[in-house]
Amino acid sequence: MKSLPETAAVAVPTPTAAQDLPAGKRKLIEAALSLTAGGRSFATLGLRELAREAGLNPNTFYRHFDTLDELAREVIESVSRRLRPMLRHAMQVAAHDEPHSVPRRACIAFFAFTLDNRDAFLSALAEYHGTSPALREAVRANLHEVSAEMADDVVQLALVPALTRAIVDEVCTQTVLQLFHLSAEYIDADDVRRAALIDYAERFVLRLFAGAVLLAQHEAGGGQAARRA
Repeated sequence: MKSLPETAAVAVPTPTAAQDLPAGKRKLIEAALSLTAGGRSFATLGLRELAREAGLNPNTFYRHFDTLDELAREVIESVSRRLRPMLRHAMQVAAHDEPHSVPRRACIAFFAFTLDNRDAFLSALAEYHGTSPALREAVRANLHEVSAEMADDVVQLALVPALTRAIVDEVCTQTVLQLFHLSAEYIDADDVRRAALIDYAERFVLRLFAGAVLLAQHEAGGGQAARRA
């Protein structure tokens, strides 16, 4: 793994805060998260129930959203918009300071974000296998965006130069999916278990990349042997 040059700038994330949203829209999002945090699907919410939880008139909903699916997608996308720059910042800072620490510090940052956004992650986990095709696709699309940006950083920071971009994409996709599914256990765990989950996640990431490097070397060696034959 390589370090960034000493003069390299480390980008500071500037995510859109929930407080920057119109008050009514923010309250509706918070109400939806509160109602779905126990594992309910967004598809089961009723407009009056949602408005009551938000302390708003039901008609207020249509000032901000056309459908409940649109609200659900906004909730999912709002989390992704905050997660991506935070995770990118953590990886860049780690690569600048201690390149070998990138996997661990990325895992720590991801899990810390899940605690700060507990309801949103529990809702997204419920929708990942939920009954609404549109919401399942929204969750998967946003996870893909997270993994694609992670792959961008792995390549741009030259963390694993032996791997092609296609392989880095695959490994980052597996990494993000694993962290996403581990987040439910991390949220409910005590401090001892959380520390163990971070250790496990770090080993998982390291083994994925190490295995990918070995496989790439093996395939390259096989290709060379075939050409010599």
